[in-house]
Amino acid sequence: MKSVILLFSMLLLLVLPAFAQNMQYVHSKSGDTLVVKDDIEFSGTNTLYSLMQSDSLAPATRVYMLKAAGIYSCVNNPATSSKYRTIIMGPTQNLKTSAGTAPPIISGSYATGVSTYGGMNVNKDLLIKNIDLEIGNSAGNNGGWAFFNFGGPNMRLQVDNCILEHTWWVWVGGPPGFESVYFTNDYIVNMTGHTCRRNGGVVDFNGTTKHQDTLLVENCTHVSVQGTLYKFRYGFVVDKALFNHNDFIDCAGYVVMNNGDQTNLSVTNNIFVNCQLQGYCPVLSSADVGEVDTDSLAMGLVNLRVDSTFTAGVQTHGVYVDKNLTYWDASLSNIVSTLNAKPTDGSTKWVSQMITMNTRTANLFADKTHYPKLNNGTWLSKLPAFKKTDVLFTTQLAVVKAYAIAAVDTGYATPMKSWRQSNNAEAQNYVFADWPIPIDLSYTDSDLLTAGTGGFPLGDLSWFPTQFASWKAQETAELAQIQNVLDSGKLTGVATTQEIPQKFQLQQNYPNPFNPSTVISYSIAKAGSVTLKVYNILGREVATLVNGYQAANTYQVNFNASGLASGVYIYELRSGSNVASGKMLLMK
Repeated sequence: MKSVILLFSMLLLLVLPAFAQNMQYVHSKSGDTLVVKDDIEFSGTNTLYSLMQSDSLAPATRVYMLKAAGIYSCVNNPATSSKYRTIIMGPTQNLKTSAGTAPPIISGSYATGVSTYGGMNVNKDLLIKNIDLEIGNSAGNNGGWAFFNFGGPNMRLQVDNCILEHTWWVWVGGPPGFESVYFTNDYIVNMTGHTCRRNGGVVDFNGTTKHQDTLLVENCTHVSVQGTLYKFRYGFVVDKALFNHNDFIDCAGYVVMNNGDQTNLSVTNNIFVNCQLQGYCPVLSSADVGEVDTDSLAMGLVNLRVDSTFTAGVQTHGVYVDKNLTYWDASLSNIVSTLNAKPTDGSTKWVSQMITMNTRTANLFADKTHYPKLNNGTWLSKLPAFKKTDVLFTTQLAVVKAYAIAAVDTGYATPMKSWRQSNNAEAQNYVFADWPIPIDLSYTDSDLLTAGTGGFPLGDLSWFPTQFASWKAQETAELAQIQNVLDSGKLTGVATTQEIPQKFQLQQNYPNPFNPSTVISYSIAKAGSVTLKVYNILGREVATLVNGYQAANTYQVNFNASGLASGVYIYELRSGSNVASGKMLLMK
């Protein structure tokens, strides 16, 4: 017994100093959640960094909770756990629509005139949520090249419901390989700061590994952008890249810079207003190496070409583009003529990139014989009646236009001026985002409110809290539907009409008999929980095709029975109190 007590005492002597050191940075503790003191409460700096680095005994369920309106300087690049998922979060609120207490800030130094900056190293799996992230500092410097850096391959990063402001290059740059990166429900503003017009974005896929797992950008708003937001460099393979329900407003450079060899790409339910203003001419091919079209064509919002990874008839995955909106203000129409009025970079052959796609890309989408897995659906064109836009379509649009014209000159070296409220100028408070967010991109257009997949609004649904809650219930099913289109090349499982059906109805599957696939069509007259299941003749369930919330609309779902035996099967649709069923015959 004495030996056991002695061993226990020795362990306490080892553990208690580390625990005591941790607690000096902790305001309070609830279970495995630590509420972290901010720099002001601690009367020092780097509390988050110091706690994370000393928290060696953290359990797998550790959460670092930051205080509302707290300031957490991050100048030593804290590293997340290499063993467990790390969660850093602020109090829960929808940052886009809230007028409550400001979120906690992770940034470089907030002390007047101090130019230190911060970032974060991802060593396994990081979720950062409900935070205002600021690469810069009160001295007005943007700091390091990127905020998030990966400590090795096979890592995972999700940035959810955060404000991301300023960048020198991008938020995630040069991942080492096979990472999964998710930006969801974020407000991404003022991607400015570097003298290079191509810098100022979110992700740059580049490096020697040339392979990533997943990029998901969903329900994010991007406002006032200098450079390229998402870069897919030549030869860089991303297994899956999904852009769904986003807003892009006043973007001088490329939204998605894709040399053309990225398949398994979807661009759906997005709003693009005043984007890709910078013109193009072949002279940029030598200046912007690796960031222009290899055939010297203007890049649109979607860009495809044929290369070794994208061969006619043998694509493993496809490209799905549907239900997007574009609009360019009339004041932007003379950008190219202005560039061609006098030689810019010695050229008068500038062309506009304010296009959905170039002719080569459009022809590939149209060639269903050779490229059956390419789907180019609906493009709408109008300016939504946004509720509140501040000066984004007046004085700030003029700033973005002037920058787009000046910055194509490869000798130009002045960052674009950020869009900020007059009481929160960069020179005054660089690390504090405008709060509350001074715009509201909800809109009242009846046609756009049901124009998205499943009858939901186009664009970032975070601006529509009620619809967002309904959409969230079926998000997994919607992403699965998108992936099904990419894999099969067929628009199945996706709402096919914007008209609200008058009654609940289940159609006979087609073809019938079938081998091995068939399509089941149905209509839902009232939004709600929907299930579509398949049973064998003995009543045993063999497949669940739909299980979740769906808006009132007409749908098509593909059923692949390659793993089942020949015979009669029953498919049953349920929505509320409505039930309908049908029989189908699988003949192999």
